[in-house]
Amino acid sequence: MRTEIVCVSDRDAGRAERTHDQAKEKTRMAGYIEDRWLKKRPNKETGKRERTALWGKCTRYRVKGIPGVRDRSFDTVADAKAWLAEAQTDTRRGDFVDARDGAISLREYVDKHWWPSQVHPAQALESMRHRIWGQVLPQLGDLALRDIGVAELRKWSADVQRAVASSTAYVAWVYLKAIMQAAVEDKRLYRNPCKGNSSIKPPKKPERKARAWEQDRVDAVREALADRYQIALDLGVGCGLRQGETFGFSPGDIRGDFVHVERQILMYKSRLYFGPPKGGKERDVPLPKTLAKRLLTHQERFEPIDVTLPWLDPEEPDLAREDRRKVTVPLLVYTGRRGAINRTTWNTKACKRS
Repeated sequence: MRTEIVCVSDRDAGRAERTHDQAKEKTRMAGYIEDRWLKKRPNKETGKRERTALWGKCTRYRVKGIPGVRDRSFDTVADAKAWLAEAQTDTRRGDFVDARDGAISLREYVDKHWWPSQVHPAQALESMRHRIWGQVLPQLGDLALRDIGVAELRKWSADVQRAVASSTAYVAWVYLKAIMQAAVEDKRLYRNPCKGNSSIKPPKKPERKARAWEQDRVDAVREALADRYQIALDLGVGCGLRQGETFGFSPGDIRGDFVHVERQILMYKSRLYFGPPKGGKERDVPLPKTLAKRLLTHQERFEPIDVTLPWLDPEEPDLAREDRRKVTVPLLVYTGRRGAINRTTWNTKACKRS
């Protein structure tokens, strides 16, 4: 009885192996060449293949029958055979790329395929859009993906580095490289032209090393600031708050010997919003006693005022401003007109003068 079971198992295994081999052979041989000018079967009387209605009206040879691959036509049978063999091999490996899919322009690919798939906080999307539509698409947008090669990238890199700051050019290059890599993964390109080409000199990544200010510099800047803004510098130096977190600071954020950082003031499409800290990560930072005293003194001179702004939720980047929930916060640092501080105005006027 045991021997019989073994025999049945061997027989089933052999059948499965033959089926697998047949399927593999079928995949390997998938596809054929159609002559569109002559009928497939010869005339029974003459023994010759007769002309079809397409004789001389279209490209003669068409490759068909490869699963997942669109038909493609050729003028010569030699070209058709060569492409068929290559397509069969690439399809079997899962590496097939139809060059026709790369005929789409960079602008159309970004607009219809790449950009809609980007999921980032609203501010990040705004920055990305500014770089891509500002530095990438004006020069390369009208070119087909497959036509963007070394020469085009070399010229673009040189032009963009002459037009904008190195940091801006570098970010634009990073986005362009990501877009072209996505096109490779979407099987529109064989390879990413932004990678592995030594003749292209991409914008260099600027070196940024955070360096703490010397005390003399801190004192000098603080002294040059208007009285109402000096506490902003104190919060940055004493608690390590970022600029937007400083502008969004409220006395109610003090929890004993700590400051709970839960919001910042953001700028999105030239409008101010409240929003979560960078990365959406709230945190507690130590509050030095000397800074706690300065905060109390500042409040005596400049009483906090309630400011209401929409809340910019990173999970809802496309929500209209009027549809966002409103948040009211008593701010400690505010403008002479009793409003939230615009970072652009601060950087170009209030802070720059110091």
